[in-house]
Amino acid sequence: MTPGLRFPARIVSSLLAALMGVFLLLALGSEAALWATVVWIAATGLGLYGAWHGRLPWFSAAQRWMLGLFLLTLALLLTGWGNWLAMASQAVLVLLAVKALEIRSQRDFYQVAALVLLGMGVAAWLRVDVLLGIFLLAALYLSLLGLLWQPLADAAVARALEGLHWRDFRYMLAFSLIFLLMLLPVTAIFFLMLPRTPTPLWAWTPPQGAAHSGFSADLSPDSITRLALDSTTAFRAQIIPQSADPEDLYWVGAILWRDEGRTWIADSPVARVRGAASTGVGTGTTGIRQEIVLSPDNSDYLFALATPYRLNIPVTYRQQAGGVLRLNKASGLPIRYMVRSAPAAPRVLSAAERTAALQVPDTTSPKLRALAAHFAGGSDAVVVQRLLHWFHGSSFRYSLQEPAGYPHGQSMADFLLHTHTGFCEYYAGGLALLLRLDGIPARVVMGYHGGEYNPAGNYWIVRQSMAHAWVQAWLPGQGWVRLDATPATISGQGGSKTGILAPAVVPGALQLWDWMQWQWLNMVIDLTPAKQRALWTSAGTRIMQIAQSSAYAPHWPKARGWYRHATLTYWSLGVVSASLLMAWILWRRYRAGRDVGYWRQRALRALRTVGLKDERPGVESLFWQRLPEDQRESVREIYLAQRYGPTPDADGDRRLSVALAALRNRCARLSD
Repeated sequence: MTPGLRFPARIVSSLLAALMGVFLLLALGSEAALWATVVWIAATGLGLYGAWHGRLPWFSAAQRWMLGLFLLTLALLLTGWGNWLAMASQAVLVLLAVKALEIRSQRDFYQVAALVLLGMGVAAWLRVDVLLGIFLLAALYLSLLGLLWQPLADAAVARALEGLHWRDFRYMLAFSLIFLLMLLPVTAIFFLMLPRTPTPLWAWTPPQGAAHSGFSADLSPDSITRLALDSTTAFRAQIIPQSADPEDLYWVGAILWRDEGRTWIADSPVARVRGAASTGVGTGTTGIRQEIVLSPDNSDYLFALATPYRLNIPVTYRQQAGGVLRLNKASGLPIRYMVRSAPAAPRVLSAAERTAALQVPDTTSPKLRALAAHFAGGSDAVVVQRLLHWFHGSSFRYSLQEPAGYPHGQSMADFLLHTHTGFCEYYAGGLALLLRLDGIPARVVMGYHGGEYNPAGNYWIVRQSMAHAWVQAWLPGQGWVRLDATPATISGQGGSKTGILAPAVVPGALQLWDWMQWQWLNMVIDLTPAKQRALWTSAGTRIMQIAQSSAYAPHWPKARGWYRHATLTYWSLGVVSASLLMAWILWRRYRAGRDVGYWRQRALRALRTVGLKDERPGVESLFWQRLPEDQRESVREIYLAQRYGPTPDADGDRRLSVALAALRNRCARLSD
């Protein structure tokens, strides 16, 4: 755009409101219903068209009121009573749609800005990632820009001007950006100073959706006909010592004991462990230290490698048999916790555990019993090797879709006897069932397998798509041994056992972005009251150290009457500051006291500098014809507004000076 470009005064407000709505839609994500989004897009399009052609508002005030009530009622009916987050999201969108049809004044833009910020507040109940902060910052910038621009647009409409210059908008763009950048440090200081609650003020409720890959506390593969891979982050973990191979990372979540035919459930036969650490870890082991930041989820399970024996978890939890960690209540915010894990030491299996680990459903097919007998014979370790060799054979195939002929899902018997096609839950459930039928205690473990390493922050990213199921079998002298029957390929392609083609290292283009999210969680979301106190205590200690080191300088404490000099210095600084403040106030009053006649005379004197001789009102037409054609209109318009307009001001005087300077430069070039 060129500085002389003109555009309708009201188009900017409608355009800024549209951009704010776009950022709100991005912040709400899937919680923004399709119908409400379509209504907002249609209304915004009408608003932009009407602003460009000067046809706002659309419809009468009564019609807009009726439309707003109808859309709010529709939002209530479609979302259902009690689904407050979805209802609030749809309500904000439809109200923005109604306002888009009538943006004419500063009051209208105030209402749009308030609705967008309200919508951002709703989005904050749904997500806590760094993207929300970016969207909120963009919405704040656009709101500030619009609130500064709208009075100028209202004045232009009141003066019946044809339009406004791009130059005016450019100045406000720069001023709004500088003002927002100046506010950010102040906002950060208030964020660190204001007291924080020990627990979040809301309960996070994720949007409901179809079946996705991800952690589940039970196993029922035949109830899901198709899984959709979900690449969202389940948690991030720093591991010491660092693991070299993601295939070695098995993150234990839930342990399932009872096979009910179509479903495996926990139903642990052992009373839960009330201590803070497991006593079943071998002596003399150093263990693996994991510092984990768990993303918000519906699940109340925590995850760790092997068997935890030392824990530092900031929320209430309980530890169950096998090292299973569970929260008393699912958290609405990310949780940071530290775990030390090591392989469990061999011990004697109790009678209750053996009975539970050998239980099979009474409805187990005779064909499955015959299949299990085919692998029996020899030691338990030999039987395990036979079964794993069979599962890893060429007849088995990993697939997230049910095989042809089973549109409503296949049973475990169908998988083991016929199709040999399925995902990890089929392999884990099938292996555990055959082991139990052969007299080997077994249980199913639900968790995650693998990870993507981010060298920018020295941590692993574990995604929902890495959710996995495997088996633990009890072998004499070894205890619970991990067994994974899932093939390491997907339909013949190379990949991990979780069913995804995930790289071992985060791609270079995403390393910095994910590191920013990691730091956002560490420094903003996870800023607990304890961390806040520690931060200010550390800062206060540092300031005291600096003050003490300065106080013991040889020239200060030994100087006689140093406190009188300090007092005189402070008073002098106060007097100078007060004088400068008073001078600024007087100067502002002087500028404000300049009346309309002053600015009219300024415009007349300015035109004399480029050759105006006749100063009588209305005779400037001959003078305009002497000016270069490409500069004439811009100077003429500003001059007429300043000399004959109703409200000449300092801004018009400044724009006239700029236009005349450009005119002089042009004339100088022509004379050369």
